[in-house]
Amino acid sequence: MSGTSATLCVETPEARRTDDAARVAQDRARARLERHAAIWRMRPLTRDIYRRYHQTIDAARSTVPGADVEVGAGHGSFAEFRPGTVSCDIVPCPWLSCSADATRLPFADESLANIIMIDVLHHVARPIAFLKQTARVLAPGGRLILLEPYVSPVSSIAWRYFHDEHIDTHIDPLKERATAADAPEEDPWEANIAIPTLVFWRHLSTFRKRFPELRVIRRQRLDMIVMPLSGGFERRRLIPLFLIPVARALERVLAPLAPWLAFRCFLLIEKTSKH
Repeated sequence: MSGTSATLCVETPEARRTDDAARVAQDRARARLERHAAIWRMRPLTRDIYRRYHQTIDAARSTVPGADVEVGAGHGSFAEFRPGTVSCDIVPCPWLSCSADATRLPFADESLANIIMIDVLHHVARPIAFLKQTARVLAPGGRLILLEPYVSPVSSIAWRYFHDEHIDTHIDPLKERATAADAPEEDPWEANIAIPTLVFWRHLSTFRKRFPELRVIRRQRLDMIVMPLSGGFERRRLIPLFLIPVARALERVLAPLAPWLAFRCFLLIEKTSKH
């Protein structure tokens, strides 16, 4: 662990739970992180797609004093791209700075400049609990930067029938949920692909009322061709590498149709200064 992360990130009692359900969930999460770390080295198109994501995220970072933390860092590629980033995931791994639950962030109040999450929010069973933590730990002027799935009319078909993660567009992700202290640990790989779309599009007015200190300053729908055909981490690539430049050019042409075709969204949320 780096000196920076050692002073910032302290393992919480919840992170040390040893009940059977917690062990099963953590073992599953660790195995998947290790598999992704191995796949990352073998898939050049996936690396190129995420390098572009990293560049977009890096350009959007706040420059206020404080640490940058990637929550749900997975195989740790953003910390490789931006050294000095504190990388956390639900279970400890050798390449990560610390372990942390997104709904119980072990950081001091107003200590972070940026919280970065790539494909993580839709795995958070209680988004409202995470957003409360975000409002607490971000410094004024700090930013929450999200790269997440987006549910458009076209992508919803692909997510529903050709993807192994759950999609439910009928829930209210900003509704409070009572959770008993002795409730079983939630599986960190359970997901609802629709959560980012629901929070930041369908229920945006509710989000703004609940979190007036978290101002949405950018919502961008993207990725219509290359990403879905790349196969990501788990599936077979459906597009030859030599066609990637053509596909990227076509995506630029189709950009006005992103609300109907997009598979991804980029979200930038800034914590306002105290009044």
